[in-house]
Amino acid sequence: VLIRGILAVIFGVIALTNPGSAILAFAIVFGAYALVEGVITAVHAVRVRNELKAWVWLLVQGILSVIAGAIALIVPGLVGLFGGLVLLWTIVIWNVMHGAAGLRSAAGAPSGGAKTVGIIAGVLTILFGIVLGILTIVTPLAALLGLVWLIGIYAIVFGIMLAIAAIQI
Repeated sequence: VLIRGILAVIFGVIALTNPGSAILAFAIVFGAYALVEGVITAVHAVRVRNELKAWVWLLVQGILSVIAGAIALIVPGLVGLFGGLVLLWTIVIWNVMHGAAGLRSAAGAPSGGAKTVGIIAGVLTILFGIVLGILTIVTPLAALLGLVWLIGIYAIVFGIMLAIAAIQI
């Protein structure tokens, strides 16, 4: 836990002092996450196709994640060339499409807590994508720098919390 905390603080400091390198790292990490999440979601969709009427939308959600992840992993260098705009727009498009597919999937689920949480998550994901898209259009460099700083600050705070937890254990 202490090593994770130290690494998180180091990553946060690098993100704040060298945003270009951080942006490239974000693209790679986002790509890996979206790719793995997409495969897991697609496999899950196929497994629940007999129980869930809207399983196809879950499958679409998984496929969209795989595509977004592949783009981010195949061309992370474009992120550097375009000042991170490719990363921002990939995140914007992924959030809107992922949220829409998740919303449709949740709407077809049986009534209950999972349906409600799925609908709320879908709406929030779409809203985040829309807000980030607007910020990217209006102030692209500020949106990118804000994203880097937010993640950098979060990493430092999270790292300190992990280090404190490790010392207290």
